[in-house]
Amino acid sequence: MTAIFECKSEFDINVEQLFSFHEEPIGFETLVGLDKNVRVVQAPKNIFVGAKAIIEVQILPFVKKTWVAKHTGYEKNKFFIDEQESGPFKSFKHTHSFEQIGNKSILIDHIEFEFYINFISKYFVVEKLKTQFKERHTATSKTLNTNSKLIFVGLIS
Repeated sequence: MTAIFECKSEFDINVEQLFSFHEEPIGFETLVGLDKNVRVVQAPKNIFVGAKAIIEVQILPFVKKTWVAKHTGYEKNKFFIDEQESGPFKSFKHTHSFEQIGNKSILIDHIEFEFYINFISKYFVVEKLKTQFKERHTATSKTLNTNSKLIFVGLIS
């Protein structure tokens, strides 16, 4: 069964600035670099369709898994999508959506995933995602030197 997680925040900048941060290498480096259990094997060259990222994630002490994600969707200043080709999940699709609301912008990280032994592990995965994405949205705000407000973080299905 697929679970759906979202983290949604409002930023006091325009959508072009927010999207640009994610489009530039500094975005990937900043956000992935927050997790000390992740080692970048190959950073994506860009966020266009076809670009790949390869990271090594520590699942448990002394247990590591290589995660290959491929960008499968892109529309400038609107969204980009990356999906797991291989890795720790049965399936993992991450849509990064951007909206302009007045002079502010909204970032929505929408993740659809299936994990092994879902009824047990889903709780642990969701708690990890909550922590990780709150940190990512805060780091985005700090790096862009702007204010942000967390609107929602959690499981929606």
